[in-house]
Amino acid sequence: MYALGDDPFYKVPMFQLESLAEFQPAANDEERIYHVSIGDGMTLSFLTRPVPSEGGAVRVGLHSAKMASTPDDHFFQPVNVLRNSKAAYVAFADPTLTLNPSNRLSWFVGTPRVDPDDWMEAVIRKVLAASAADYVLAEGSSAGGFVSLRLATRFANAIAVPRIAQTDLFRYSLTRPLVETLNTAWSGYSYNDIMAEFPQRFRVADLYTDTAWNRGNLVYYVHNAGDAEHTLNHLSPFLDELGVGSESVKALFNRVVVSRPYTGDGHVGIPSHYWPGDDALALSILKTAKPLGAARPEEQAFVKPETTPNTMIDSAARARTVSWHTIPYF
Repeated sequence: MYALGDDPFYKVPMFQLESLAEFQPAANDEERIYHVSIGDGMTLSFLTRPVPSEGGAVRVGLHSAKMASTPDDHFFQPVNVLRNSKAAYVAFADPTLTLNPSNRLSWFVGTPRVDPDDWMEAVIRKVLAASAADYVLAEGSSAGGFVSLRLATRFANAIAVPRIAQTDLFRYSLTRPLVETLNTAWSGYSYNDIMAEFPQRFRVADLYTDTAWNRGNLVYYVHNAGDAEHTLNHLSPFLDELGVGSESVKALFNRVVVSRPYTGDGHVGIPSHYWPGDDALALSILKTAKPLGAARPEEQAFVKPETTPNTMIDSAARARTVSWHTIPYF
């Protein structure tokens, strides 16, 4: 590991890791940015501060699409929310975007050979150990919400807090970012190849409808009631596949709770001043559902099943969702 100086945008020290084994966080480390190569030409960057959080949660931030005002290289969200939480935290930058700087949105899908979730899980587990935290709260908006839903499934004591999230990338109305991502990172794989071998990277319902693909995490899904397109293409089919109606507020035996504030017409984000209250409620739900009791064995890294997800709830609902896929040409 070697120092790179201070990051010009985030104003904190940066370090290059030769391998993830060199990342050895300790309680009360200052806030730092780390970079590590994860293979296939991708670099994972993360901003972290592992403050003592015994009995609390490590907060995990996943970013949405890059905008003109965001840094051209690594980008983290929601930095101010994480810093103000006073909890241990880690925010990740999408390594898939390091393959194509002109692309601004890739949903952390990685490549067929390299799954960024494997690496992010390993980082989170190190921060959990350093901070003595017992829970994980993964959050993000839009694309970041999609990734929070996907990543949280790897932890039993976790809650995802997605906001205005996508749930199925092949139902996303803007096809260009996905086409750019697939051209860059998934060359040689057709839509049919992806759906046969890696559906869970692109569709989060598959992770929740097959118990082998999740550890029983919870979800507090915050959706803008004025976002008709994301209601139709993402929230409603997600709930349908979980076996409940589109207006339901709970699903999956109360593991999923839905909040629908109105924040404007269209794909309008949930204002940042709402986030702390939503997060506090989500943590309360998580701690009530999964209280700290007798000593539990340390949770090991998630091991992916050898077979792709197979819905245990409603195969017809999954078929309905998939039938409306926009198949990209790449």
